[in-house]
Amino acid sequence: MMINFFRKIRENMIKENRVSKYILYAIGEIVLVVIGILIALSINNWNEQKKTEEKTKSSLLALRNDLILDTLLINKNLPEIKFQFQLNESLRTRIAKPKATLDTLIQIARYEFNPNWNDQIIYNTNAYNSLNQTGLIENLPDTLKTLIKNFYNRKFQLNNMVERITTDYRSKVADYVDTYTFGSTSLHDQGPLIDSLVWHEVNPDHLAAKFQGISNFKRILFSSNLEDMENALNNSRILLRQLNQYLSL
Repeated sequence: MMINFFRKIRENMIKENRVSKYILYAIGEIVLVVIGILIALSINNWNEQKKTEEKTKSSLLALRNDLILDTLLINKNLPEIKFQFQLNESLRTRIAKPKATLDTLIQIARYEFNPNWNDQIIYNTNAYNSLNQTGLIENLPDTLKTLIKNFYNRKFQLNNMVERITTDYRSKVADYVDTYTFGSTSLHDQGPLIDSLVWHEVNPDHLAAKFQGISNFKRILFSSNLEDMENALNNSRILLRQLNQYLSL
């Protein structure tokens, strides 16, 4: 209806030969069209911005949930990691004492030392990966964006280090158990016959070298695990506070 109305005005002006007024009218019509287009674009941009904000908020809520799950996972596993690290340190301290003897070493290696390791924590990183890959992270304030990126970069760095050390430690354990038995567990119950034959007239130099090597590597592995978990735990608290503030939770 509006288009027909403007068309009739234009036709009347042409019939009446009012060229100057027609030109002004035409310009005005163009301006109205341009304004209409700009308004439509503004509305569209506003809608797109709202969609982006909603996606970003949804991604941050998922990130927050991942951090909470990781925190629960760390708190569940950290006590055992600390216990194993301290136990290994106590065994090494006893052997390092001036009054330690070969019997001390054999007692510890045969009955007390366990070369097993704990499974590495698999962190929840899907939300961060999605936030990064979609580019939504770039919509965040610089302070929050930097905090998130630094947190996960450090987390990946430490976790990758633990993974490499665990792989190396596995090979050392395989070499160690090819020669020596150790305290009976649900997975390693070799029985008294095998145990007695393995430890009969054991080579002291070889045992000392092997035990020193594997217990030292176990120290490195568990201290790396501790660094990884404590870093994730402490910095998760900081990041969660910032996320809660940003999301007004």
